[in-house]
Amino acid sequence: LGDRVEAAGAAADVSFAAAVEGRASVRRYLPEAVRRVDVERMVGLATRAASAGNAQSWRFVAVEDEATRRRMKAAVDEKLDEMGAWPETADLRSELRAVRGYATFFGDAPLVIAVFALPYVSRIDRVLASRGLPDGDRDRLRQRPEIQSVGAAVQLLITAAHALGYGACWMSAPVIACEAIERILDVEPPARLVALVPVGRPAQSPPPRRRLPLAEVLRFR
Repeated sequence: LGDRVEAAGAAADVSFAAAVEGRASVRRYLPEAVRRVDVERMVGLATRAASAGNAQSWRFVAVEDEATRRRMKAAVDEKLDEMGAWPETADLRSELRAVRGYATFFGDAPLVIAVFALPYVSRIDRVLASRGLPDGDRDRLRQRPEIQSVGAAVQLLITAAHALGYGACWMSAPVIACEAIERILDVEPPARLVALVPVGRPAQSPPPRRRLPLAEVLRFR
């Protein structure tokens, strides 16, 4: 029995490692629709993420409707145009032109999962607030546990998408148009948009990006 358990554990480790190491950000998709059963599976796996206080402060909106996705893309384009008109960005127009494609390619995916965070207030947050600490100081001490939690869920979401044969990409750039996208999706405060995840059958097979050597990111003490 012990050998069988050890073998099963080794197989599970290989499967998990393959899913993690084989995943890469995919930015081009085939037009094939994403099956709802697969959407439910990948989001269900995402909700297995650890979360501060088990608050599970994530919410997801799966956008299948093409017209809605076009409106979301238009909202990001409009925000980029607005930023390009700021006098302060006169010397940064090339930067904005370069980022536009990376901020709007989600509009070509057959599915976009919008990820939202709800506020999380723990006991220690209430203690810090009682001291009268400004929000910025409290954030420095707490490092936004609700955002940490949602980030863990997004990582599981994109890994699950890969394991199910889809391509996905974790996008933060479109959040510049968060207010417009929240209105388009009928999402009200206190929920806040924190990421978009386009999903679809991959039209490209990008290799995983180079990672820093472990010696650069890990220390033992």
